[in-house]
Amino acid sequence: MTSKRPLSLFPLFTLAGLMACSLNSTTPQGGNTGGTTTAGGTQGPGGGTTAVGGSIAMGGVSAPGGTPDTGGVSSPGGTTSTGGVSSPGGTPDTGGVSAPGGTTTTGGVSAPGGTTVTGGTSKTGGTTAAGGTSKTGGATATGGVTTSSSTATTGGSTSTGGAAGGTSSGGKTASGGTTGSTGGTTGAAGAAGAAGAPPPSTGIPAGYPAPTADNYAKCQKVAIGTNDACGGQPSGNICIECLFGGTDYNPSETTPTADATSEAGNYVVTVQLGGAAAGDTYVSAESTRGMLKSVTTTAGQSLEYAFVVNVRAMEGQPKHAGGPGGYPGLDLFFSGKNPQVSAIGYALATTATKPIMVYVAGDSTTCDQTGGAYGGWAQMLPEFLGPPVGIANYANSGAASGDFGFWGDISSRWTTGDWIIIQFGHNDKTDSDATVEANLTPHVTAALAAGVHPIMVSPPARLQGIPVPDQSSLHAAALKAVATANNVPFIDLTALSTAFYNASGMTQTQALQAYHAMGTDVTHTSLPGGEMLAGLVAKAIKDQNIGLAPYLRQ
Repeated sequence: MTSKRPLSLFPLFTLAGLMACSLNSTTPQGGNTGGTTTAGGTQGPGGGTTAVGGSIAMGGVSAPGGTPDTGGVSSPGGTTSTGGVSSPGGTPDTGGVSAPGGTTTTGGVSAPGGTTVTGGTSKTGGTTAAGGTSKTGGATATGGVTTSSSTATTGGSTSTGGAAGGTSSGGKTASGGTTGSTGGTTGAAGAAGAAGAPPPSTGIPAGYPAPTADNYAKCQKVAIGTNDACGGQPSGNICIECLFGGTDYNPSETTPTADATSEAGNYVVTVQLGGAAAGDTYVSAESTRGMLKSVTTTAGQSLEYAFVVNVRAMEGQPKHAGGPGGYPGLDLFFSGKNPQVSAIGYALATTATKPIMVYVAGDSTTCDQTGGAYGGWAQMLPEFLGPPVGIANYANSGAASGDFGFWGDISSRWTTGDWIIIQFGHNDKTDSDATVEANLTPHVTAALAAGVHPIMVSPPARLQGIPVPDQSSLHAAALKAVATANNVPFIDLTALSTAFYNASGMTQTQALQAYHAMGTDVTHTSLPGGEMLAGLVAKAIKDQNIGLAPYLRQ
């Protein structure tokens, strides 16, 4: 399909006639818009730049290693419930606490490893290669504050914390099985030192294809907006289009071709950015999905990056009346005032490079939008998460908690250790909180039964004014109740987005122009707005030490 271009702070472009993800409708859906707003006024900031995503130094809280907030029963990384028997973290009788990391929540009596009598000061958590180097049962003097391994007090990179699942898999907590970018496959000392550390912003994980100039030679420069290429970019920018699928693409087709379907799957991708001239390069994929925030390189500088792209026959939302099927196979786009690319590598993921997938169930405020005028926040979330994490966004316009039609598409694909983000509320206007809670609970319990980790996210606020008025109709209370009842993480994006707008110093008109579709839509965001919201979600993942935290880009 086409790309998107949510360069932080790029100028907003009003694209008349383009709609948000809406199902069988010519107008953006996602619930009522909460009132008519007036555009115009002083142009606000370009939007999108957030102070998130940066360097994190924490392991995951719930990770794929166990039940969030308890950590005692880890799926693949050991089955300790009292900390007495840890797999590779030594054989501490009292202080080891977790399978490979030494700091799960059952290492003593407290939730996160705490300052318990047995998890904190035991001398038997000891100095094993995979259990941490402190003499207090884990990574810190109190048994550790993270559920991932490491010897740093916040789950940072260490030389003895490798048991938690390879180099960037600290978020899997006591997993020990699935590796990160370069770790071993056992979670024992083989990944020594990297467990719990965030993935590097640059570099290529083991097993990923090396970028080559031959692959880049298949790319071509096209005008911004050609078949939606580099959608949302200023018209004066450069767009480089790289279509690595079949040759039967027809821009007018609305039904995916057999070739497109056969080339679907999860791709592991590497890029080498930089060149003889200084450059600014934004990377997107498929239907305007953000992959990398704009990368600035100096003349002669070269940087390598890796990421995962989920390729579907329908590149945007799963079902969108009037939307094209997209290009067959993998599509990448490089854009900016002077994008600099020298090499590209890509391959379908194998058993050795199997990604940790994050599935998304939600509505039009979350989905993969097309065209560049609208941007769902999960569409921009890949910018904030490094390999081996990939995003498979099944959010669809008009979806509500009781009629989301893609649970089967998600559950037929997920595997143990994957994640699912669930956000509903905008289209549940006539339902009670109790109804929304009842609608979502079965899907959360199904995920948990499959070893998949749910994260409940409340909807972004409708920008009906600044200060933002009451948003209780979005059912944040219902999603929180589901999360609490099932002991899974909850991100209150309603409150976070409300606080962001209220503290922005903008008028409603300015904020709409900076972050919302067409500069007037109070419900749906633009690409910079989607990036801003994705940044709030990423920061919440870090702040709450949710199990995906170790994969946040530095």
